[in-house]
Amino acid sequence: MARRRPCSHEPRRRAPALLCALASFQALGAVAAAAAAIDHGRKGVHSGAGPSNASMPTAGPAAPVLNASASVTIDLTRRQPTSPLLYGIFFEEIGHAGDGGLYAELVQDRSFDALAAVVGFAAGGSPELEDASPARLLVSLDNLAAQQAQKAGGSRTDTSSGGSSGGCAWKALKRRGAGACKAGNDIIVAWSALPGTTTTLTRERPLNPGNLVAMELSGTGSGTPAGIVNSGYWGVPVEAGVPYALSLFLRVPNGSALKEATVALLPADSPTNKSNRSGNGSGVSAGLSASLAVARFSGLTAEWQRFTAELVSPTTDLRAGLAVLFDGPGTLVVNSVSLFPSANAARGRAEGLLNPWPFRQDLLGALQALRPRFLRFPGGCYVEGDWLQGAFRWKTALRRDEERPGHHNSMWGYWSTDGLGLFEYLLLAEELGAEPVWVVNNGIAHNDQVPTSDIWPWVQEALDGIEFISGPPNSTWGSVRAAMGRREPWALKYVAIGNEGCGLPWDRPSVDYKPHFAANYLAFYGALKAAHPHLRLIANCAELRGVGPTEIWEYHVYTNPQDMFARRRAFDGLDPAASGLVFASEFAVTDGGGQGNVIGAVAEAGFMLGLERHSDAVLAAAYAPLFVNANARPWPTNLIVFDNSRFFGIPSYHVEGPAAADTLAAGASCLSDACNELAVKLVNFSPLPQRASLHIQGLAGGALGESAELLVLGSSQPLEENSFDAPTKVSPRASSMSGVAESFELELEPWSLTIVKLRILPPSA
Repeated sequence: MARRRPCSHEPRRRAPALLCALASFQALGAVAAAAAAIDHGRKGVHSGAGPSNASMPTAGPAAPVLNASASVTIDLTRRQPTSPLLYGIFFEEIGHAGDGGLYAELVQDRSFDALAAVVGFAAGGSPELEDASPARLLVSLDNLAAQQAQKAGGSRTDTSSGGSSGGCAWKALKRRGAGACKAGNDIIVAWSALPGTTTTLTRERPLNPGNLVAMELSGTGSGTPAGIVNSGYWGVPVEAGVPYALSLFLRVPNGSALKEATVALLPADSPTNKSNRSGNGSGVSAGLSASLAVARFSGLTAEWQRFTAELVSPTTDLRAGLAVLFDGPGTLVVNSVSLFPSANAARGRAEGLLNPWPFRQDLLGALQALRPRFLRFPGGCYVEGDWLQGAFRWKTALRRDEERPGHHNSMWGYWSTDGLGLFEYLLLAEELGAEPVWVVNNGIAHNDQVPTSDIWPWVQEALDGIEFISGPPNSTWGSVRAAMGRREPWALKYVAIGNEGCGLPWDRPSVDYKPHFAANYLAFYGALKAAHPHLRLIANCAELRGVGPTEIWEYHVYTNPQDMFARRRAFDGLDPAASGLVFASEFAVTDGGGQGNVIGAVAEAGFMLGLERHSDAVLAAAYAPLFVNANARPWPTNLIVFDNSRFFGIPSYHVEGPAAADTLAAGASCLSDACNELAVKLVNFSPLPQRASLHIQGLAGGALGESAELLVLGSSQPLEENSFDAPTKVSPRASSMSGVAESFELELEPWSLTIVKLRILPPSA
C-alpha cells in the first residue's frame, strides 16, 4: 500500500521499443486512442495514441451526440500475446480487510491481546496504573472503551481530510512520526462487562507460549450472572437457522467451587449487548432470557480445557453479541473465544486443517468473480510497518489460532489476530487459481530500518518462508506446513523484496531517504537467487534499475482522474530488455474519485488499456486497496466495500471484472488463440457522447457475424457511486446490436467503457 504519493516514480525514458500497436486510430479534432485488452492472459491487439485534451468532469444532461469523431482500425494480422498474469489482486490488511472482513472469525479480540496492548500489559504491566502487578492488571472495560474512542480522534467513518478517516489512521497517511500515535491508541475495545463483574487481565498460567494473556472474571453473586460480552466487528452477524461453531478455553482458580459456565448469543436490543452501543447494563435477567442461542458447559477445573458447541439462532440479527457468563459468586478465567460459521469449521476438518476454513464466503465469491491471475500479499505498508516492531512477521502467524499472538497493525490502526498468515494466503491463492506473489520485509519500515550489516536474520526469515511454502514435508519449515494440513508443497515463482522503501541518496534530506535500502535489496536478491534460481524477484521501485539487477520493478500510482487517464502512455518507449518488466501492483484514482465513482473507474479503464498496449513491457497490474469495512475507512477508494453481512463493488470493480489528455482510448483483444471472437474496448473520457467508426481488417477470408454483444459501464453523472442500498447502480449493462460489418459505427456514452464482442466466422468452404 502506498502513502499518498507513489514511491515508484515514473520510468526514465529509454530508446523507443517496438510497441504492440496493433489497432490504429485516426483522430478527428481533439479525440484519439490508446489501447489494451480486457481478458486475463489472452492475445491482445492494440492501438496507437494521439494528443491529449482531457476535461474536468461536470454533472448535468448529456450533450447532443457528435458526428463520427474517431476512426478505429483493428488489424488482426498484427497480434502480440499479453501477459498471462496481467490482471490480479493485491490483498493488504488495511481497513479491516482481513480481521473483520475476509477472515471469517466473528469475535473481535478473541484472546484479549488487543486489550493488553491498549493498557501496555503485554509488555509487562502498565506504569500508568499503580495497582498493576507483574502478572495481573485490573481493568475497567467501559472506561477503556471511552478512552479509546476519545484517543482515536472521532468517528472512524469520517471521510473528511481528503476522504480518509480521522485520528491515527489519517495521520498514517501523512507519514506518522515517532510520537504521532502511541501504540494502542487506535485499537477498538470490543469487550464489555456485565454489572457486578470485575475484569482482570492475567498472565498467570498462560494457555500456551503464543497466548500469554487471559481474562479473569469475578462475580459477586448478587442474583444476576457475571460475565463479559463481545460486540464482534460492529456486531456479530447471525442468520436464522444457520449454525455457528463456538470454541473457547476456560479454567477456574485452584479450589474454586465454580463448575459451570454459559455462552449466549444476545440480540441487538438486549440491554446486556453493547454492540448496539445504547444499553446501560440494566435489566440483565431480561436480556439473558431473550438470548438467541445458549450453550452450557460443566466440569470446569483448574486446568485449561477447550469447550465447543454449535449455536443456532431462530432469527436473523446482524448486531448480536456473544456473552460468556456464570452464576456468582466465583471466578472464571477465559481465553481464545472464537465463533465461525459451522460450514467453515466443517470444511477445515474435511481438509485436515488445524483451523476452520478461514474465508468469509460472500467476500471470497466477490474475489472469485474477478478471476484474478495473481495474488500479491500480505501488503504493502502492512509488511513494512509504521515501525519494524509493528511489521507483519510470518513465523508468529502459524499453527492453531489460539497459538498466534497477533500484533498491533499500527500502520492502519487496529489489532491483527494474524488469523490470516502465510499458510492462509497460500490457501487463498490456490482457491482463486491465482499465482502467489509474496512480499517480504527487507528490513525497512516507514520510520526505522535495519542496517545491512545486521540484515541476515531478515534474509534468513525470507529463506525459511520459501521453505515453508515450497519445501518438502520433511524439511524444517515444510514439516510445519505439513502439520498444519498441507503436506504437498505450493509452487512459488514470484517474491517481492520490500515495499516502497525507495529512498536513495539523491532523496537526501527527504524523510524518505533510507540509507540501507539499496544494500538491503542487494543482500536479499543475492541470497534468494542463489538458493532458488527459479524465483523471479521483484524490486519495489524503478530507481533500483541503476543500482542492481531488476528483473521486475513495481509501479505504484494514486492520483486524480485526468492524470490516471494520461498515464496510459506512462510506458511509451520503455525497453523491457534494458529495464525489466513493470509490475503496476498498486493503482487507483484517489483524488477526485470520491469513494469510488464513475470518472475514476473510466480513467482507470483508460490506464488499463495502456497497460495492455505495452504488454511487452508490463507483466501484471492490480487495483488497490482491495477491501474496506464501511465502519472503518482509512483510504478513500477501495475496490470492494463491505460490512458484516453485505458488500458491493465500486464502479472500478466492474471495470476490473468485465474489462479488465485524450478523451477517447481504445484497444482490442482476441478471446482465444484462434481469434474467433474479438473484444473491442473503447473508453470515452469525456462529458460528451462520441461516435466511433470501427474498421476490422485482416479477416483472412473470414467474415464478421452480423450481430455483436455490448457491455457498457458508465454514466453521464461522473461522480455517481454505488452503495449498500444501490450496489449495482454503476455496473455493466448488457445489450446487443445488429448491422455489424467490416466497417460500422458505434455511439459511446459520456464517461463510459464500452466493450463490443464480435464473432469472426471462418472462411466459406
